[in-house]
Amino acid sequence: MASSFNINVKVKLNSVNKIIKDHGLNEDGRVARYARDTTDRLMNPFIPFENGGLRRLKTYPSPSKIRYTSPYSHYQYTGLKAKGASKPKGIKRKISSEKLNYHTPGTGPEWEKLMIKEKGKELTRDIQNYIKRG
Repeated sequence: MASSFNINVKVKLNSVNKIIKDHGLNEDGRVARYARDTTDRLMNPFIPFENGGLRRLKTYPSPSKIRYTSPYSHYQYTGLKAKGASKPKGIKRKISSEKLNYHTPGTGPEWEKLMIKEKGKELTRDIQNYIKRG
């Protein structure tokens, strides 16, 4: 004679947002900070360098952002010269269509794209390994 019985199992799952946050995968989480810092480190050699100001003068307004703060960072990033002569402080200069000349080999405009092209696989691997280590 066979006996039968029923088992009731209840599983309580956390929300997707809580799981993401608990693992540091949210926008302000530890993985975002690690990705920003790793990107910053790998990108540095691609940033134009004359006296090093452009590479040094930056802030981190959030765990996922880097802001370059030197007065000429925008022109260096776009790769285009400013139009006209120096203006008094507080007056914004306009961008011309004349391209900048970069003197340090391997550097240039849109340096994050240069880094991704050369070091993108390393960046991805480093971030993946960081996530796996927990």
